[in-house]
Amino acid sequence: MKEDGWLKVLARDLIALGGLPFFVLVLVRVWMLDNMAYFLQFAIAGVIFGLLFLFVKQDVYAGLGLIVLVFTSLYYGDFLYSVFGSVAYCLLLVSLFYLERDWKRVIFGVLIGAVGSGVSFIYPIL
Repeated sequence: MKEDGWLKVLARDLIALGGLPFFVLVLVRVWMLDNMAYFLQFAIAGVIFGLLFLFVKQDVYAGLGLIVLVFTSLYYGDFLYSVFGSVAYCLLLVSLFYLERDWKRVIFGVLIGAVGSGVSFIYPIL
């Protein structure tokens, strides 16, 4: 088996931050907070993303990573965490391009993640 370079390994590790297992891990952690409104916002964003994923060819890592970034930044409400999370998300996007993912799917993933996050903010208003 050919050994991958450290940059490719690092890129794949960064991309994992936008993966479904990490999303579920964060979602379960949010569920443990006993803040049902926040949990439902997070879950609704994920469900909307999943439904749109069925109809729009997109990169799941770019979209779920954005949803995790938005909701963890809102939860912590700390500027430094938001900067750290944003840098990590930008590195995730750079890694997707470095590993030669289709840039159109990456952009659609970001847009669909933003739509899922934005629409989930309607829930508390209802």
